[in-house]
Formats: sequence, C-alpha cells, structure tokens
Amino acid sequence: MPDSPQSGERAAKQRFAARIPGDAIAGAAVLAFCFAAYLVTLTFREAPAAIAQNVQPATFPRMVLAVMAVLAGVIIFQSFRTADKKRKPLKPMVWFSALVMPGFVIAFYLLGILPAMTLLCLGLPVLWGERRFAIIVPYSIVFPVAIYLLFAVVLKVHFEPSPLAFWR
Repeated sequence: MPDSPQSGERAAKQRFAARIPGDAIAGAAVLAFCFAAYLVTLTFREAPAAIAQNVQPATFPRMVLAVMAVLAGVIIFQSFRTADKKRKPLKPMVWFSALVMPGFVIAFYLLGILPAMTLLCLGLPVLWGERRFAIIVPYSIVFPVAIYLLFAVVLKVHFEPSPLAFWR
C-alpha cells in the first residue's frame, strides 16, 4: 500500500522532532560559555566604594553575559520553531575578519584604546572591500573618539596607558 501524503508529512515531522537543530546546539554552547564566564566573575574582588563609583568590577561583564544568555535563549527557542536550512560554507573573509580580533587585542595593549580602535575602524572596512575613503577616514576617527568619550569621560572608565604611549 503506497504512502499517503499525510504519512509522509508525519514522518518528516518525526525526523525533525528527533533532531536537535544546529542553532540550538550553538545557543547551548553560548549559554555554557556565559555560565563559565559568570563563574569567573564570582572571583572578582570588590572595589572600595571610593574607587567603584557605585559600579563593581563584575557588574559590566555580568550585564554583557546576561544579554548574551537572553539572546542565546531566543536562538534556542526559535531553532525549534523552524526547520534547519542547508547553509553555505563560510566565506574566507569571515575567517580573515576573525583573525583581526587578536591583532586588535595586541594593538590595544601596545598602542592604547584610541590608536587601536582607529586602526580597527580603518582596517576592517578596507579588508571587506570598502574603498570610499571619504567615508572610512572620518568614521575611523569619529567612532573611536565617541566610544572613548562615552567610556572614559561619561562613564569614568579608566584605561591603562599603553607601554608605547609616548603621546600622553
């Protein structure tokens, strides 16, 4: 007896229900990272009230981890509502962009926040193929300065001077 269209749909739904979607696995990995990172924040010492300015060292990382965990939960929830799609492999540019990040960390340490962010804001668009330098150059100056002013002036976050900070 041939399969009816309903039995084929039922079999497809059962196969879908038996598999854990890839996005759910990725979301669970992010949640595991958030949990591990949260445990690390429990080891942070409390700053004296005069230095902390009402914000303890663990507060900001915990807020970032909370946002990451909520977004990971949304990804997990949505992954069970839709079928997995066949995805194209990542383009090499994704890996090149990811390799820039350790370079940024090294530049941040050696040069300081402003030069490192300026190089990042200048380099990434060029790496991605942007050639409108009339847009890139102002962006690579204005954005780092705005971020620095927000954190250093408004939020009073102290940035350690770099070993090569001859301009300070």
